[in-house]
Amino acid sequence: MANEKFDASAFLSSLFHYARDFNYNHIIFDANRYKISVNLVRKSSTYGNAEMFYVSADPKAFAPVISRINSAIEIAELEGSQQATIKTPLLARENQVFQFRLKEFGNGKYNLDLSI
Repeated sequence: MANEKFDASAFLSSLFHYARDFNYNHIIFDANRYKISVNLVRKSSTYGNAEMFYVSADPKAFAPVISRINSAIEIAELEGSQQATIKTPLLARENQVFQFRLKEFGNGKYNLDLSI
């Protein structure tokens, strides 16, 4: 899959399904010029705290996924909302609402936290 781009709808649907099924409430995207890593984090007194690596990819291959998330965040910011929504027919519930927080560390390093 090094030369292929991710299918944004399929990837986000599987990511949101997995996070919800295993009670992860944060999806963390760590990005720099060379790679994008996705981690799932659970902060819960009921299910316990956990962190799990999900996937790592080249930024060019991962561009459709980031573009889809970015467009949802831009729409939310234009509406003045702190919650964004991604709609895809592949999700059983048809859409996923999330809160977002972006941190910039300088030198091209970013951290995007999606709280679902």
